[in-house]
Amino acid sequence: MDSRWFVKIAAIVCAACLAMGVMSQTVFARDDASAQPEYLAELPEATFVVLGADAQPASPSPEVTDNRQTLPLYVGEKRMGDCAVIGGEPYVGVAAFMQAMGLEGEVIDYGTALSLSMGGVRLSAQAGRSWLVCNDRYLYLTNTAKDLGGALALPVETLVKCLGVTAYWDRVLWRVTVADTDLSPLEEGSRYYDESNVYWLSRMISAMADGQPFEAELSVGSVCVNRMNSADFPGQSTIYDVVFAKNQFSIVTNGMIYNEPDDTAVLAAKLALEGCDLTGGAMYLSRSDLGAGYRQTARFGDLRFYTEA
Repeated sequence: MDSRWFVKIAAIVCAACLAMGVMSQTVFARDDASAQPEYLAELPEATFVVLGADAQPASPSPEVTDNRQTLPLYVGEKRMGDCAVIGGEPYVGVAAFMQAMGLEGEVIDYGTALSLSMGGVRLSAQAGRSWLVCNDRYLYLTNTAKDLGGALALPVETLVKCLGVTAYWDRVLWRVTVADTDLSPLEEGSRYYDESNVYWLSRMISAMADGQPFEAELSVGSVCVNRMNSADFPGQSTIYDVVFAKNQFSIVTNGMIYNEPDDTAVLAAKLALEGCDLTGGAMYLSRSDLGAGYRQTARFGDLRFYTEA
């Protein structure tokens, strides 16, 4: 064979080896535990952050997970196990996560239900339920609690809120990193909830959404909370102000607002006061079409929810 062919073949082989070397280094750099991104040096407080070239808000669509079913979980620079990716969210076993964060205490975990008291955090949750209780606070779960192999699992986003720490879901390195910082457990419900707001909001929900699905009850609460927090409704800085605003709600004139609410209405009130909003920021609700000038953002049962168009 002509020696020139040997030279060409050798050149092709060298180029292929070089290309393979670059690819292997790239993969290694993505998966190497020591490849800590610079942003970990400056952590914001008590948040769940999704990072990557195509970064989305927390709880992205399942497609964003790149079809991965698990992600490595780090506390600081130490790998502590894996997260399961469910419905586009990283989930982790609650008891194992608490232990990985260095907490000790009492845990009862049946997989279908969990109760624990560790490091200033009292938490209870049930598989299939769309909310949990932490320090007598009620937090909504977009995806429900899960029984994963006999251990109850919750979204990492929710757990870091309970602990008052920061976590990153890095979609470049494809892993979840929890800041190895001091914990600041969720404030107690007795201090967080204003009794008057809970009192009137639960009655508002019970009267307006009687016989409606839970999502409708929660959304009635959201409309009131949105008004309370909006500069577009001056003079309505409390739930009482919202409920008793002039010519707003018929339940005030017919006296239904004074009926005793059930436990579900109280639960919906607390979830709404925590900021859960399934309506997309609605400020109005009705059982009929409000017509021109309003945009319907959600509908649950017989109730429709609107913003101004």
